[in-house]
Amino acid sequence: MKTMITVLFFVLLSFQSGHSLECFQCDYGTCLIKYKAVCGLMQSCITYTSTIVGVSLKKRGCATPVECATEVSKTFLGANVKTTAHCCFTDFCNSAVVPRLSAVTGIAVLVVLWLVG
Repeated sequence: MKTMITVLFFVLLSFQSGHSLECFQCDYGTCLIKYKAVCGLMQSCITYTSTIVGVSLKKRGCATPVECATEVSKTFLGANVKTTAHCCFTDFCNSAVVPRLSAVTGIAVLVVLWLVG
């Protein structure tokens, strides 16, 4: 429950009046060329990482908070495939470049830690 409240808090924090969250979008194996996507209300940026036989492939786009906390292991053609999801809540945060922490994000993290603690 705390995780969902935290995710919802960051999703709401990422929205400004008249501004939708923008994310990179690409399918597995095509992420060398990333397209821009405008997310819907209550969506965040997401990066799925699927690993099969030691090879990792990425998929990026927009997602609902429910999709953010997923980790799935399946067998496909006899090989184990593990897929994890990572969500973030600022424009184009699902790129390969690690963004710097902004003051607003830092304050938001402190608020969440205070609420959880």
